[in-house]
Amino acid sequence: MSTLTKVLIVLSSVFSIFLCGIVLTYVAHTANQRKLAQDASAQLTKARQERTAAQQELEDANKKAENEKTQFNAQIVELGDRVKKLEGDLSNAEREKAQLLLKVTNMTTTVETVYAGAQQQTALFEAAQKEVQNLRTDQTARKKDLDETNQALTERMAINTELQEKVRRLTEENQGLQTQLNQYLQQYGRMATRPQTTVIPRTTTVQPMPTAGPVPAPQTKVIGLNGRVTEVDLKNRMAAISIGSAQGVQQNMKFYVVRGDRFVANINILYVSPDKAVGSLDLVQTEPQAGDAVTTNL
Repeated sequence: MSTLTKVLIVLSSVFSIFLCGIVLTYVAHTANQRKLAQDASAQLTKARQERTAAQQELEDANKKAENEKTQFNAQIVELGDRVKKLEGDLSNAEREKAQLLLKVTNMTTTVETVYAGAQQQTALFEAAQKEVQNLRTDQTARKKDLDETNQALTERMAINTELQEKVRRLTEENQGLQTQLNQYLQQYGRMATRPQTTVIPRTTTVQPMPTAGPVPAPQTKVIGLNGRVTEVDLKNRMAAISIGSAQGVQQNMKFYVVRGDRFVANINILYVSPDKAVGSLDLVQTEPQAGDAVTTNL
């Protein structure tokens, strides 16, 4: 065997050994790569499943958010309507508050006027009582006739009191005192100063008139008075006219209410102020209205 042959054999053996090492290394590396590939494939599959689940959750969350958004929009619209309604109610309440404040202001002014009128009426009543008491010594012999007059005036005061309570509770004592004072002074030939008729609070109790002799009723001349109806209270059967004591109107006068040529009703005057008078309606044929003519002579 030659040397070259020996060298080739040695080289072949070395190459075979090297090739075997390479094959073993390749086989081992291939197994490792396959395992890595399987692990990567499992992780990819798991990641895809997680992505699918995440996408499903995202879609569910979007649907839920959309539903909640729709509900919130509906609630916002409803709240907007309620806000508009509440704003309207608030506006109405503020308007009513302004009206009530105006009424309170007017009532305060009226109460102040009433209080001043009450003080004046009280002073007049006390003066009249003193004068009546001074006349009692000269009127003892006429006791019977004056008792009858006192009874009639007491009944009239009761009727007036009932009417005044219906119109306004605070006017009762003022009207009673005024009626009693004017009746006394007219019977004794005196003329009382007629204060302006106002609504006054109850301050005193009407006392029965002291007994005394009758005094001849004052003679009155028939005059023709004409005016207009200014206010009508059908519920309490009361009416006000546009003329008063300055034109000659007195208590217990009777006025006829006419509309054109047609008779409407009678007004029996209960109390008088300088520029107007108020009385009770009687013989009502047609509902009186503001603007109807009133006259003492038909």
